[in-house]
Amino acid sequence: MRAPHESPEPHRKPRLGPTRLALVALVALSVPFQLATAAEEATGGAAASSGFDPKLTGRQVYEKVLDNRYDAYLEEITMHSGDRGGNVQNTEMELKYRNFRKESDRIISKVITKYLAPQDVRHLGYLVINKSDGSEDQFVYRPSSRRVQRINLRGEAIFGTDFAFEDIIPQEIEDATYERLADADVDGRPVYHVDVIPKPSADSEYSKLEVFVDPQTFVTLRVIYWDQDGLKIKQLNSDVESIQSFEHEQDGQVKKIFLAMKQKIEHLKLESWTELQVQKYDPDVDFKSRHFSERELTKGR
Repeated sequence: MRAPHESPEPHRKPRLGPTRLALVALVALSVPFQLATAAEEATGGAAASSGFDPKLTGRQVYEKVLDNRYDAYLEEITMHSGDRGGNVQNTEMELKYRNFRKESDRIISKVITKYLAPQDVRHLGYLVINKSDGSEDQFVYRPSSRRVQRINLRGEAIFGTDFAFEDIIPQEIEDATYERLADADVDGRPVYHVDVIPKPSADSEYSKLEVFVDPQTFVTLRVIYWDQDGLKIKQLNSDVESIQSFEHEQDGQVKKIFLAMKQKIEHLKLESWTELQVQKYDPDVDFKSRHFSERELTKGR
């Protein structure tokens, strides 16, 4: 056995002819390529198999999130809330949404949401008109006064829950600016990571939302909410197992979307939580502008 520091004896060193030299050179050149390919498979290849598109900007990712809905739909939701003191509350709401981009240069969308339960807030409703200049007209109808009043919904919580109206009213792409961050993972699932910064015109209670988006369905799997003081105050998680697909005709074509039917939001400071479940999602509606009026707001269910 040769000692580790010894070199092979000169007369045993093989001489390479031109053909073998060429082969050695070819192998040497191919090694970096093979290493690069392996690295690509471990990183870029994995990203590609997860559906990541490296060219998408933060805004483009979020456009796909917002496109994961129909131009009009009816939604019925229930919310079950609790806190560290053992208090619980059940809340039921109905939400109607309609996109008006194709009909108006001034109005982007309209939303009406009404309480169905508990009884003491039943029929209390809100109308939000999202305008192209970035502002919103917001109205509330209180059955006790039988009057519709203009209101500012900033910071207004949904009765007995950790959700603000801002959290459930459908957003529009004009409401914020977007920055794509390094891709991340949520419970082992690769996700797009986007900072959503509300514009001043949106009058948001949040300074930033960290959004984590599934690259396959463009469903938001997690949202972290930061208040105006830069503190992390709430976190929302979607139940991956609850994601359902819907198919419905829109603009003469069948459009497929994905929706998380169950979500949970936690208030990190108050140590309270709310579980939201979509009981009904119906895109087969024929909402007109009259269905989003102050008069409509005063009607019963």
